[in-house]
Amino acid sequence: MKQKFIQAITWLKTRSLKTKLTLASGLIITLAIIYCICGSLSSISKKVSHSFYGESIGTGKLYYKHQEHIYHSETGEILVDSIQWLHISYGDTIGILAKNNRRAYINLNTAELLTPLEYEKAWVFSCNRGVMMKNDSIYIFRRDGSLVNPVGFPYTNQYELLFLSNNLVVTQDDKQGLIDTAGQWVLEPHYTKIVHEHNNRLYNTRTDEQCIVYNYELDTVLIGNYKQIDIDWTEGIIATEHSGIQHLFSYTGKMIYKVIYKSIQELQYKTGRKDANGNDIWEPTNCYVYTDYNNKVGLMDKRYQILTPPLFYDITAQTKHTFFASFGEWSNRFGTLIDDHGKPIN
Repeated sequence: MKQKFIQAITWLKTRSLKTKLTLASGLIITLAIIYCICGSLSSISKKVSHSFYGESIGTGKLYYKHQEHIYHSETGEILVDSIQWLHISYGDTIGILAKNNRRAYINLNTAELLTPLEYEKAWVFSCNRGVMMKNDSIYIFRRDGSLVNPVGFPYTNQYELLFLSNNLVVTQDDKQGLIDTAGQWVLEPHYTKIVHEHNNRLYNTRTDEQCIVYNYELDTVLIGNYKQIDIDWTEGIIATEHSGIQHLFSYTGKMIYKVIYKSIQELQYKTGRKDANGNDIWEPTNCYVYTDYNNKVGLMDKRYQILTPPLFYDITAQTKHTFFASFGEWSNRFGTLIDDHGKPIN
């Protein structure tokens, strides 16, 4: 390589001045062309890198720059600016826009506001209905932004206002009821509790004294003056009597078992004697301890007859015929003494 370079210099020295000037001009022109090409490529690169930024939204050519604005990727026009945040639900073309501490629904394809920007809270669309809140009232919207209820329903700090199976739980005068997507009552607000049990399509409700389970078609599945009703996702409906005894029903309201338990264990007591190896000797009592669905325990005899309702956190044997039944646990532990018939010992 060094030898070739020396040869090139020697050759150049032997050329005329005219030839040298021609070569120099050609080199300058070549460098200028290269510079122009590089500058153009850099400019193109900058335009490409800056023309698309942020998150693509909708099905059009709109992009959202986080907490700033929505713009059109082809024209560069800013369509909505000064955005606090934008909530986009997967697969939906309607989002929730937050700006100036207010909320509105927005069409993600066009950046058009579907509702006025004047609401304090908003929930995503479900069953083709959106719900927003202002001035302690909730309002229901169709997908075109039109109002279902011009007069708001009371807002009582509900965590999620979502339509499920076309119904929404609403509170009025401290009682709960169900409204449909037309804003009409399908269950009047007479209930102290309404809980959606999604897996089995049931409503678990309670009035002041009565528990009622409805299916999603609002047929009565189970009704009774129970202490409480629980819907187990895999086992059925557990109804608890005021005595604590629990029954198991199917999801259609048919009784499966009249009395159910979570576990039954033999009760043993420490005799105070030692075996040959110095270990404590334990002997069985005449009772078992059973645990119910809600992890409360009670006493039963060896014929499995219930001696006490499941009122306790724990039962331990003090002697063969005396038991300590605790109402609390850990630092709140206190209790009472009962005998092997479940009777209090004073």
